[in-house]
Amino acid sequence: MLTTRFWQVGLILAVLGLGCHRGGSSSSIANPAEPAFDPARFDPGQVIDNPFRPIPPGSGVRYEGQTAEGTEVVEIFVSHQTVDIVGVRCNIVVDRAYLDGELIEETFDYYAQDRSGNVWYFGEDSREIEDGEIVSRAGSWEAGVSGALPGILIKAQHIIGDVYAQEFAPGVAEDMAEVVAVNVPVVLSDGRRFTCLQTREFTPLDLTANEFKYYARGVGLVLVETVVGRERVELRESTIDTLLHIDPADFVDAIDNPFFPLTPGSVYDYEGETDEGTETIEVIVTFDTKVVFGVTCTVVEDRVFLDGALVEETFDWYAQDEGGNVWYFGEDSREIEDGEIVSRAGSWEAGVDGAVPGIIMPADPRIGDSYRQEYAAGVAEDLGAVVDLGVTVTVPLGTFEGCLQTLDWNPLAGGMEFKYYAPGIGFVLETLLDGSDRVELIGLVR
Repeated sequence: MLTTRFWQVGLILAVLGLGCHRGGSSSSIANPAEPAFDPARFDPGQVIDNPFRPIPPGSGVRYEGQTAEGTEVVEIFVSHQTVDIVGVRCNIVVDRAYLDGELIEETFDYYAQDRSGNVWYFGEDSREIEDGEIVSRAGSWEAGVSGALPGILIKAQHIIGDVYAQEFAPGVAEDMAEVVAVNVPVVLSDGRRFTCLQTREFTPLDLTANEFKYYARGVGLVLVETVVGRERVELRESTIDTLLHIDPADFVDAIDNPFFPLTPGSVYDYEGETDEGTETIEVIVTFDTKVVFGVTCTVVEDRVFLDGALVEETFDWYAQDEGGNVWYFGEDSREIEDGEIVSRAGSWEAGVDGAVPGIIMPADPRIGDSYRQEYAAGVAEDLGAVVDLGVTVTVPLGTFEGCLQTLDWNPLAGGMEFKYYAPGIGFVLETLLDGSDRVELIGLVR
């Protein structure tokens, strides 16, 4: 039984795909992936759909294992955000490791898939945590920095005996993988059975760090076990291939998420300066409801004025689930000129023409998390990501502490802005990324 920090962090990091970076001199093994790397082999919009390591944005996976140290849990979430590294657009994957419920490791990994189906590893921002504080960033690296090169996380083709570098940052991250077997039967402790690809992962920096990993087609990683001692971390939950299922019984009547409370009768007033003039927005939380997708939603009316003239009126439909997440079920949008409706562009309703609801505000926002706010293909595809927590914001109505900051963007239009939400109040400020074009809360009636 391993009782060193290697099990506590090392095996967890093996699940996360990080391997073990315990220091030591750099190995003399050259990076075999280097000659094959070519940024031209990658497409910016390539979805990572390698059957043994699918990483669709918005998906999540949870692993669990019992060790001498306690209960180990790993949660992995695939962000909708991306980052460009050495000329390649990479997906960001957020990994969180817990020991007996306490967060001990948080890592942001960068992956991309080439046209052949190989999934590449471009770096990580690793943070070891104790008592809620970051105590080390050891093991962090980025391809193109300090001699680091991208490696292959998992190949498109699997040949028994094939060995490849998963990462190469000299003296920091030199994980390797070997294809051990294909079509290996795996039975998890809950009885689930998989036929898997088996690899052995190791690092020249620490010869005691050896793990077997088992990947199931269409699912991804299902089991990690140490070569010595057979300590195991197993797949518990996965949303990779789970279709969105809305159960009206999972929703509650009130919307009281602290960052997005909607109390009927409340009126929020906002103001901002634009190139076209002064824009004022009135948001009214009505007492009306609307059943959408089988869920009873609160109707919120938004009225936008430009220099005093009504230019847009929208009715949005929101509902909160039992967990505290606030969902967005659609909108009836009306563009107005001279008192007449001239367009309903942007309108959508969950359950109609393939549209599905999105989450406008998570119950437990965590930095790095991202989420679809709405999805009606080609009509409404807004996305959000948590940027910061505990932010202080000053607007005409006052100064608010403990605010949530999000980055919101629309792939259809390309616009990006920061939004700030105050606890107990809700949305208080919107700006462009440079802080300009502020839309501020100027009045609130409840």
